[in-house]
Amino acid sequence: MTRGRQPTKNRDAGVEKAGMRGAVMQFVPEAGMVCSFMIRGAGRIIFVRIKRAARLHCGVPELAADHDELIAGLRTLPGSGPVTRELWLYSKKGIWRYFRVTDSGIEETGPDGEPLILAGKPSAGAGAVTAP
Repeated sequence: MTRGRQPTKNRDAGVEKAGMRGAVMQFVPEAGMVCSFMIRGAGRIIFVRIKRAARLHCGVPELAADHDELIAGLRTLPGSGPVTRELWLYSKKGIWRYFRVTDSGIEETGPDGEPLILAGKPSAGAGAVTAP
């Protein structure tokens, strides 16, 4: 049972952002949905799940712990070669953060899907977390 209508404002914003990376195929929202849409373009397929996060301004390990079920669900999809999985989180104020879901953890990326480089360090520093 759902607790109200599906949010569409930020879903539409996510689809618009995804459209900059390729053609978007949206999935019908339903219980147990693993991803919100798929992006295909430039020889890649990207499965994306978008979700509003109650807490967005914290470290990657905390976000990974808060959304471990979503991450586990995304890991049921293929994620090697030209296929990647991403989790896009947004706040109620419209702030977005993007993460690539790997088999061993997550790493923060930019909206273009490229790993973030923080203060001259590779993203495996503060921007990545591995699964225990």
